[in-house]
Amino acid sequence: MRQLRLESPPLHGTDIHDWQTFLRSQQLLPDAPDGIFGANTKRATIAYQTQAGILPADGIVGPFTLARAIQGGLVSTAEPLRPGLDSSANCAPYAAQIVAAGVQFVARYYSQFARKTLSLAEARALSAAGLQLITVYQDSNDKLECFTAALGQPSGSAIYFAADFDPSPVEARGPVMEYFHAVHDALSASPFQVGVYGSGLTCRLVRDAGFANFTWLSQSTSFREYLAFLPQADIVQAAPGRPLIPNKLNIDDDIARTPHFGAFQLTA
Repeated sequence: MRQLRLESPPLHGTDIHDWQTFLRSQQLLPDAPDGIFGANTKRATIAYQTQAGILPADGIVGPFTLARAIQGGLVSTAEPLRPGLDSSANCAPYAAQIVAAGVQFVARYYSQFARKTLSLAEARALSAAGLQLITVYQDSNDKLECFTAALGQPSGSAIYFAADFDPSPVEARGPVMEYFHAVHDALSASPFQVGVYGSGLTCRLVRDAGFANFTWLSQSTSFREYLAFLPQADIVQAAPGRPLIPNKLNIDDDIARTPHFGAFQLTA
């Protein structure tokens, strides 16, 4: 998945053809899809963003615009894009509304703070609604018992670990890599896979070192190597956050762009 926008020479490809087909389905593009991002496609994109309440309406198809379009029926023939969300709140009471919004997976936390931690009851409720789950740890520990005792996450699924800041190359190759090396070692004898959440630089270095199986690109577009890593990430987080259910559930939109990204459901 790349960022689609008007450039010179113009971008072309299957992903643009898919986007144009979606714009046609919304009755916003007068032209037949040709796979070339031209001026009319930019105008139709701005019209879609305006119609969907997406700001800024700039004619650029980034993760947030794409996430909303996927939930609205965009079909990708280029890659298996799946809409998801992440939240620090218990999503179980809103499972039906989440499904109705077109979401297919929910990312929730393992944490030292009970208010943001995924519980077994919540995991079962979301799974029963047909949603897949991914888990992310965002505190500062690398001991296996911190992640799995209460939930019983199934074998083969992933636990993502977050480096939610923009480390310099020196920091990324130093303390950040040391942390993920420790995480990898701590979980190496476990049935779980490791994922990394962070900047493009962090995701690339940790993945290439063999310390993570999956990558989740942070929504912060100013972080190092964001655009370079965007087409490579297993999951992309979209900015800005938004209320899915006003005054009840705030979320970030996410897009999974590979068939396997460590998600799971509980069957009992």
